[in-house]
Amino acid sequence: MISTKQPSPKPKNDNYARLANYIADASHEGEKCLMAWSAGCMAGDDFQLGISEVLATQDCNTRTKKEKTYHLIVSFRPEDEAKLTEKDFKEIEQRFATVLGFEEHQRHCGVHNNTANPHMHVAYNMIHPEKKTRHAPYYDYWKRDELCRKLEKEYDIAIDPGRTQRKELHCYLTDRKDRVLPAVKAAQSWEHVHATMALYGLQMTCKDDVQLTPFEGAGRGCRITGVEIHTSLSKTAFEERLGAFEPKQNFYQTMETFEPSSSEKPQKNEKAEALEAYTGQESFDGYLKRHKGIIDAARDSALSWEDFQNTLQDELNITIKERGRGAVIADLTVRGKNQPHAKLSSLGREYSRAKLEAEFGKLIQLEQGRKVTPKREYSSKPLHRDPERGRLLQEYKAGIAKRKAMFEQQKAERELETQKLKLQWKIRIKKYRVDGTLAWKEKRYLVSAAKAEQLRHEEQLKKKYAEKRSKIKEEVPYGNWNEFLCQKAEAGNTVALAVLQSSKKKDQAAFKERPVEKLLEGMTYTVDNEGNITYKLKEGGVVLDNGKVIVASKGEEAHKFAKKLRGRRFGLHVCM
Repeated sequence: MISTKQPSPKPKNDNYARLANYIADASHEGEKCLMAWSAGCMAGDDFQLGISEVLATQDCNTRTKKEKTYHLIVSFRPEDEAKLTEKDFKEIEQRFATVLGFEEHQRHCGVHNNTANPHMHVAYNMIHPEKKTRHAPYYDYWKRDELCRKLEKEYDIAIDPGRTQRKELHCYLTDRKDRVLPAVKAAQSWEHVHATMALYGLQMTCKDDVQLTPFEGAGRGCRITGVEIHTSLSKTAFEERLGAFEPKQNFYQTMETFEPSSSEKPQKNEKAEALEAYTGQESFDGYLKRHKGIIDAARDSALSWEDFQNTLQDELNITIKERGRGAVIADLTVRGKNQPHAKLSSLGREYSRAKLEAEFGKLIQLEQGRKVTPKREYSSKPLHRDPERGRLLQEYKAGIAKRKAMFEQQKAERELETQKLKLQWKIRIKKYRVDGTLAWKEKRYLVSAAKAEQLRHEEQLKKKYAEKRSKIKEEVPYGNWNEFLCQKAEAGNTVALAVLQSSKKKDQAAFKERPVEKLLEGMTYTVDNEGNITYKLKEGGVVLDNGKVIVASKGEEAHKFAKKLRGRRFGLHVCM
């Protein structure tokens, strides 16, 4: 069980009704929603009336300038769905509401099973229905993580690891709070604060708020916001006393350092892994790590930044460039704001900017205008290694090229038409302003009416091209490799299904794979990015086949179909 708080939207984009309707899957008549309910509302079981009640409650608080909705997602393992009943899901939600302090607040909940992992969405109204005050949970991650571990034992469901290292850092700071806080309060400048933090092996940065991280080599990647330890370590409290944040200028002696548990695995690039899981294509971070041996060899053989940079371009078509106070590795195939890049330190601690500058001197970027033909370059190629993917890959590339060309043509047409429209109305408005036969009131009225008419025409133009974009998406209905394979597999293409499942070779080694042509005939099913097949039965039952196990939802029909499916999938002799 894993709980996640979705990032809060900007207050102007906070829309409780939209979120609640998404949870109930109102736009698709509940196709992906296993169950939905509301709690804490006077409207009782009336889901839509409960939404109106929440909106009225939120409107009563006009003082807060922050968001008023807390969006929680609780994910379960596929095998957990058969163990949990509707009553269990509601009890689990109630436990989270109690831990987060929302037990008296209104909320709308739903359980979705449209992915390999069933998950529960909960929208909490942060405005108390009676007090009309806004409640924001404090230390909410720790509370949720601790509750997840308890619920896993109570309901006998799969256990997921928590973020041990960050929790250890939090405990490390809490244990030393009595020594750190007095020293920080006595500090007369930002440099004194940095010196105090350095004594305990910590460095301090400040963007949206003050953040504390261990020195390089200890607890890589984990950080704590200062306000999580004490309010006196917040950005506001510091700036009231010491003015705007100033970075550290000197080095100081360290009295003790944070030492995480040795069992903690090194941190991974979660964004890159999420991108690869969604698209099925290699991320730029994955490309760099796959060729890390080449980068290591280039570094070992280089005598200067110029040698290192030239070798990187010749071999991989990449370069190192400054970004803020650090450095990134960027792809030279694409230029501009969409240029793929990754942190320099993503290759390892030995590739931090400080260590490279200690070796080669101050960072020197690649010379402009140097043209070479690199041996390799990043192309976001598919991650699947199935031998049958060749023909499908060619079809996918042809479709993507066609889609890209149509979008570029449409963009050029829209820009040209927009320019013509703006010029047309600019000339008309200027004509009204210089017309000497009109009184100033008439000019003002005509100019105002012309601007309103211009906005109306611009909206019509946006609508026109939005419809054109929709038609292009209908003609080529996929934007990445995984979407292409899923659509092909759902259309009955067993080669596409096999390619999707080729990412789980370790799991497939546990049993003999059988052909699946007969299983897909005449059934309503969907296929996700990992090749997991979800069968939807006529009576509402759901059966998930993830290649290793087959899990059925509650109901006799679902269990019968799952039993039959096991016999066909794994070669078991089952008498029906």
